[in-house]
Amino acid sequence: MTTEHALSAELLAAIHGRTGNPDRDAIEGVRRLSKLFTVERSAMQETYLADPLLRRSYLLYFLPVNLAKVAALLREMPALPRRPLRILDVGSGPGAGALAVLEHLARQAQGGHQGSEVIVVDRSRHALHEAECLWSIVSAARTGMPACALRTVVLDLERSGSHAPWKAGPYDLIILANSLNELFQTADDPVTARVKFLEGLLDALASDGSLIIVEPALRETTRALHQVRDRLVAAGLATVYSPCLHERPCPALVREDDWCHEERPWTPPAMVRDIDRAVGFIKDALKFSYLLLRKDGLTITERRPDVYRVVSEMLVMKGDQRAWLCNETGRPLVGRLDKARSDANAAFDLWHRGAIVRVDQIERRGAVGRIGRSARVELIRPVE
Repeated sequence: MTTEHALSAELLAAIHGRTGNPDRDAIEGVRRLSKLFTVERSAMQETYLADPLLRRSYLLYFLPVNLAKVAALLREMPALPRRPLRILDVGSGPGAGALAVLEHLARQAQGGHQGSEVIVVDRSRHALHEAECLWSIVSAARTGMPACALRTVVLDLERSGSHAPWKAGPYDLIILANSLNELFQTADDPVTARVKFLEGLLDALASDGSLIIVEPALRETTRALHQVRDRLVAAGLATVYSPCLHERPCPALVREDDWCHEERPWTPPAMVRDIDRAVGFIKDALKFSYLLLRKDGLTITERRPDVYRVVSEMLVMKGDQRAWLCNETGRPLVGRLDKARSDANAAFDLWHRGAIVRVDQIERRGAVGRIGRSARVELIRPVE
């Protein structure tokens, strides 16, 4: 991993202004929310952000984390067009996606985004109020950035109908940050319901726009996202810019215990580090699952059978290192014996989860493909 990204001082000051310092109540709220988001998902209620304590805890801990995840993908996606933008943050909560966009635009040197509009949509008035407050504080603190308006829409996404703001597209960017998995949980077929919902969003996406979906790095939610991805791609509704390097069915769905998630470096702010110490968590990296979808066929790198994405940590054992790879040929386990290290394959030492690599020859030996001394290995794109 090459880069660690920190949130801006303006944004952190805005959150602190709304929440104050972490205290015992906030820490207990983080514990409760963490259980709801992981082991007690069946008990999650739509109105958890209406609770003042849980909302404050969310702002202190989960908002910075989720915002950093979206920010990482904004840096990864193709550059936004130089024109006034229309951006949609769907299931926004207190505006992680919108605030990440505001930060992203503030860092853009090329300009051209004067008069842009970001629309945040959520069922919770309390969450949207927080989004408005944070947006106002950060916008006032940022000097020299293009004027960008925020509009809030209170809407039950599962019953949006003709009132949905995406009916008035097109949009240059649409973001769903940790919201898709919370939709249609009680439907007979949640995956089908989510695919239909995303069809409407893709219809509203500009021909050169991007749709970003971020989900928790949990096996259940991630496998559901893999299934959604397969349905959308098979129907020709979108292509995957990243993370996938192919449009074939997801190989992580072949076995029930497989799934594919990301891990990105970051610099946790003090409020997150303080809560981590109190609760016993470790947020030293951003872990999530995602899809970055397009309608114009753009891809993060050239697709070819010798180009792979690393989809696991490096598995280190005595005299050997291995990693799971993924591309159009499947999801092979590939390794290199320490004694087979050479100048040609030295880039293997730089592999990490999420990196895009090239291997010109893999020797198939049973369950593990082998990189020999003569194999040429390249690190095409590290995670950033």
